[in-house]
Amino acid sequence: MTSPGLKLTVSLTLVLCLGAAGLAGYTLQHQRTLVQTERAQRKAQVAKLQHQLATLKGTNAALTGKVNSAVQTVNRKSAGLRPLAARVLRSVFTVHTPYGLGTGFVGWRRDDSSYVITAYHVVSRLVGSGVTLSRKGGSWGGELTAIDPKHDLALIRLDGKPAGAAPLWQKPVTTPPATGDALVLVGSPYGLSGTVTRGIVSRVTKKVIQTDAAANPGNSGGPAVDQEGRIVGVVVARINPSLGSGLTFAVPIKLVCSYLRRCR
Repeated sequence: MTSPGLKLTVSLTLVLCLGAAGLAGYTLQHQRTLVQTERAQRKAQVAKLQHQLATLKGTNAALTGKVNSAVQTVNRKSAGLRPLAARVLRSVFTVHTPYGLGTGFVGWRRDDSSYVITAYHVVSRLVGSGVTLSRKGGSWGGELTAIDPKHDLALIRLDGKPAGAAPLWQKPVTTPPATGDALVLVGSPYGLSGTVTRGIVSRVTKKVIQTDAAANPGNSGGPAVDQEGRIVGVVVARINPSLGSGLTFAVPIKLVCSYLRRCR
């Protein structure tokens, strides 16, 4: 027979074992819950960090693009006028008439013809007759095809495509300059073809661009180009030096769209 003391001992031992097992199970479950909670928090942190990283990468790409653009602008400006002048000069011609000289430049091409923009007063006495254009490398015959006396503009059609004479205004972009912008004039003052002068934009209205860039007889019809290489105007006049200095005027390129070209 089993003594009462032994039964009590066994019972207590079983209770203690069951209690220990329950505590161990509770502890294990609690630890598992803590681990799962910690894991979920870490996953949320990782997702947040990945989102921040993606945002930073996007910002970095945008900043890199801006920096590259700024570097290109600085490089272009630091290179001076030589690259810009070399590109424009190939498309600028001296306009010869029995009554004098002027300047013209290839604005655009269509089919097999090049269209040269000039000033109306350069060719006003040639309506119905041909005109000769020249530059380094040869001369070409042209035909006066459109005039705009109101804005002192004219258009000459040149058969063919002179080598290197890329159109300077193939897309009729009409971004106006602002006062203080750098401006380059290219033309043939007194027949001296390939002359480049530089100044700033002194004043801008809807009908005229005023600049202090030097111009002389023969410059009329030549391009006025901003520092980005965009055509902004056509040189048409200068003030007589006896009346004032540093006053040259160009017609805004937008006015070519009035009669000489369909821009839309």
